[in-house]
Amino acid sequence: MNREIPTKSRSIIPLLLLSLLLWSGQVLAEDSAESQVAAPTLETLFLHLARQENTQVGFVETKSLSVLSQPIKQEGILEFRPPNTLAKHVAKPVEEHYIIENTIVTVSKPGESASLQLKLSDYPALEAFAEGLRAPLSGNLETLRRYWKPSLGGSWRHWLLALVPVQPELASLIRSIRLEGESDHLIRMTLEETNGDQSILDFMRTP
Repeated sequence: MNREIPTKSRSIIPLLLLSLLLWSGQVLAEDSAESQVAAPTLETLFLHLARQENTQVGFVETKSLSVLSQPIKQEGILEFRPPNTLAKHVAKPVEEHYIIENTIVTVSKPGESASLQLKLSDYPALEAFAEGLRAPLSGNLETLRRYWKPSLGGSWRHWLLALVPVQPELASLIRSIRLEGESDHLIRMTLEETNGDQSILDFMRTP
């Protein structure tokens, strides 16, 4: 039986999805000549994604929820430390930290004496996100396809990677993900949930 994902852990979903975005922007910058000519394929994109380094980008996230009349906005920094650490540091409106290290997820807030820790293996959908989206960081397209059906369109100047879940646990939560990039950087991610909620994340490079 699949366990329900707690409210706090659902906030980790964009973090895991964003792990893919961070390196899309970084590695495309290394191929400016190629970006002027050939269209990307999944294979060439994943070859780029396999070139990992410590990376961080700024983000602005706008969440539209069916239960609220106004969207919610968050700002902060997304960070990757190879080989298996992903972090989402929210600065506004309330400081929060979400860190995934190997198979453990830690959620913390300044001023709180205890942090929340979750095991990915206890939440199949969450584990599918982690394994499915860490795979691109090592260039493992085969592993990604175990969880997502990817399709890539456009050119290196402006490309769109669409992901549709193939596993029931994931499909019960997420309708689709769209990752949009322009040449050497990723500009936007749109996450559509099955309940009608939507998250749009816009990205900017940090100094």
